[in-house]
Amino acid sequence: MTLFFKRLALFSFFGLMISLACWITIGEHSSNYPTSAWLIIALVPLLFPLRGLLHGKPYTHAWTGFLMLFYFAHGVGEVYSAQGFDLYASLEVLFSSMTFISSIVFIRLNAKSEK
Repeated sequence: MTLFFKRLALFSFFGLMISLACWITIGEHSSNYPTSAWLIIALVPLLFPLRGLLHGKPYTHAWTGFLMLFYFAHGVGEVYSAQGFDLYASLEVLFSSMTFISSIVFIRLNAKSEK
C-alpha cells in the first residue's frame, strides 16, 4: 500500500510540473514578464525534492507537503481571480492537493510498516 501512495505522489508531482510548464508556455498570461523567468520561478522549487521523492524518502515527502501548500494557495488564488473556468489553475489545485495528501499517507503508512 505504501508503494501505491508513493507512486500517486510521484504521478501528481509530475502532473503538477507538466501542467505548470504548459500553463506558462501555452496558457494566457501577460507579456510583461519573460516566459523563462516564469518557468524558473514555478519549476525550480519543484526540482529540490525530486531525488528524495524518487527514492521514497519520508523526510522529503514531509517537506514536499509544505511546498505543495504554496502551489495550492497560488492555484486557489488564480481560480478565484479568473473570469471563467481556468483549466491550468484547476489542475494546479488538483495536483498540489493530491501530492500533499498522498505524501502524508505515504509517511504514515511507511512509519507503521517500519514498527
